[in-house]
Amino acid sequence: MSQEKLATAELSASHGEVPWSYVLCTGWFALFFVYFSYIPLWHTDIWGHVAYGQWMIDHGRLPDVDPFVDLAQATPLVATAWLSQLLFGALERSGGPERLSCAFAVVSVSTYLMLTLLFYLQTRRLGLAVFGSILAWLAGWDRHLVIRPELLGYFLLAALLALLSAARLLGYSRQKPSPVTAIVSPERKWWIRCTVGLLFSLWVNLHGSFAVGIVVIAILVAGELFDCVRQNRSIVQLKNAPVFRELLTLLAIATVATLVNPYGYQLPLHVLAFGSHPNMASISEWLPPELFGATSVAVFVVSVVFLVTLPLRNRRPATAEWLLILVFTVAVCLRTRMVTWYAPIAVLSLLPVLRDLMSRVDNKPWLQRLHAVLNGKSRVQAALLVLLVWLAFSFTPISQPVLGGRPRPPEKLFKDDTPLGITMYLRKAAPQGRVANPQWWGDWLAWAGPRQMKLMMTTNSLHLVPSVHYENHRAICWGHPGIKQRLDDYNVQTIVVDTSLQIELSQYVRKSDDWIIDYEDSQGLVASRKITTNGK
Repeated sequence: MSQEKLATAELSASHGEVPWSYVLCTGWFALFFVYFSYIPLWHTDIWGHVAYGQWMIDHGRLPDVDPFVDLAQATPLVATAWLSQLLFGALERSGGPERLSCAFAVVSVSTYLMLTLLFYLQTRRLGLAVFGSILAWLAGWDRHLVIRPELLGYFLLAALLALLSAARLLGYSRQKPSPVTAIVSPERKWWIRCTVGLLFSLWVNLHGSFAVGIVVIAILVAGELFDCVRQNRSIVQLKNAPVFRELLTLLAIATVATLVNPYGYQLPLHVLAFGSHPNMASISEWLPPELFGATSVAVFVVSVVFLVTLPLRNRRPATAEWLLILVFTVAVCLRTRMVTWYAPIAVLSLLPVLRDLMSRVDNKPWLQRLHAVLNGKSRVQAALLVLLVWLAFSFTPISQPVLGGRPRPPEKLFKDDTPLGITMYLRKAAPQGRVANPQWWGDWLAWAGPRQMKLMMTTNSLHLVPSVHYENHRAICWGHPGIKQRLDDYNVQTIVVDTSLQIELSQYVRKSDDWIIDYEDSQGLVASRKITTNGK
């Protein structure tokens, strides 16, 4: 059976009949949806984004400075994720944290469905496409346990790659590295260009990862340029290279579209400078991955497999393919958080060899029988497919508005190290004056704590707080020598301590005569100053 016939059989369905391959794929993503639906909401930066969004709703404008950390109010704020924050704030206000959890599941599964479409367009094999999406999930799974604007950016990257693949501008499936015949039909060019423009206009307002999309298109342009010049021995022949010219046009459209935001050119410039802020040097995700950590091992395995399997491919990778995997490998080696964007590129680099290896065994009798079973269609499979979708819906919290049921208690909705007891105490006895809090609880306290609480630090204010304040906060946070003087200098009246991590600070508070512990539970404690700073 030819590859084209297999592809047609996999995706054809008529008269309400579907093949078993559809049922298996649906079952996998139904389980995936259930899995994401019950991931607890973390106490990290998501709540800072929710708090920002609700501040915008209440005030009807974008904030000029950080509204929750007064130490950051000397720095102008460029809200690079303002639209995501607005969406998060509106979702939480309309349906509580449970609705955020449902949105998290929907966006996560939609992202991997989009990646499956991308990988199918590259391989024309549904099973291999689903397998590729699983590999992408495993490569960056720890980055997708937390709902944050980055997740929306990941979906848009998958959508961009799928669009380029559908337009045959992503060259992993081409037989020639740089074709000189038209790839995109004239009637589709304007549709693709408008879609790219709209995609980047949305992306630039949702998350700063739009820069990754620009880099992807730029790499494709550079690769096509190199291959065309090498093939034709002349740069003049670029006028006969429609793929290069179309990619260059899309790059220009995408770049201009990034200016469609409330800050104009300042937002892209701010995103480019963000990672170089000195305060980021102490954040683990902005540092290189650990030598023998999961990210390093994944990058090493992908690199080795990519190089070792080169002789097994039906054709050598085009220059753009080399550049993509090289650039993103270097990026993830420099910044751990880049694994999010590295994962789909890594899978794309491995899929051609898997596709080529599978094509060599397509004529095996046992494999043809398996294809016949998987592509056998009936209405029973169609009913089973609908049943799987219904079960995934009915057994997850997203069904509550329709089917009813009790919302999950906070202990199951939020991650187990969320300071629920401390928050309840602070809401009853709102602290006066500045609060020295752990940075990783700051965003949660900005949203769930009492209004007008003067937090010393949040995750979303790291790049806004002057470095001198940030270093002093770290010294207080970890109980470094001179802590008493620093607490006095910043007129700290309340200390919130995560006792499992801030051991030195916890010991200082317990031994000091200046502080009294007002509240304590298994997660942390709240202490207040016995006397004022001036000794009265």
